[in-house]
Amino acid sequence: MQGGRSIATPAYIGGVSLGAVVAAGFMWWTGAPAASLGTVVVVTALAAVAHAYPIQGFRHQAYQVTLPLIVIAAAAFSAPQLVAFILLIHLAEQARLRRRLYIQWFNACNYLMSAAIASVLYHRAAALLPHGAPGQLIGAVAAACSFILVNRLLLAGVLWLARGLSPASSGLFQPELLAADLVIAWIAGPMLVVALDAGSFTLLFSAGPLLLARPALSSLIGRRTPSMRPPLSRAA
Repeated sequence: MQGGRSIATPAYIGGVSLGAVVAAGFMWWTGAPAASLGTVVVVTALAAVAHAYPIQGFRHQAYQVTLPLIVIAAAAFSAPQLVAFILLIHLAEQARLRRRLYIQWFNACNYLMSAAIASVLYHRAAALLPHGAPGQLIGAVAAACSFILVNRLLLAGVLWLARGLSPASSGLFQPELLAADLVIAWIAGPMLVVALDAGSFTLLFSAGPLLLARPALSSLIGRRTPSMRPPLSRAA
């Protein structure tokens, strides 16, 4: 069983890596327009700070409040800009936390695939919905929800293979945490609309709720941790 797991886990990580390349390539093929250098710098800098300070989760997971900034990058960045964005925020996290490289590689590929899918979904929604703020709001929420779903599913798979944690026991799909993710995701819509209308510098103000979301999420995870059952297996 352990030998099978040791083979399955690298194969799964390789599959996710390939999926990230394919998703980024499809985003490139759809021709998403590039954002200005100022927008890229502001969004990436804020996201790097948010991503470098994760909240320790239940079972080997970490939670960040980076999601609204990822949605903005998915909506406004071109494919090369989005790839650079994902790599830079994970490098910022790695510089501070020094995770094992294969874990950080999987995280980056997971985020890239999830963000690329969110980007394609946002632009498709924006093309079908009315132009302006209503379409941007709906597209941003749809992109955020797709990111949450794809990211959690990919993470659940690797935790099952590498740690022996089933999706139910991993804590990834607890209603309280999903609700917290959706609340954070909801912020992405207004942040995106204001940034597109008034300029990316407004993110320095509109990102303020994320400062409150972080301690709230930390408190929620802290209260839920004692009630979780012991892991099904030890960490790999």
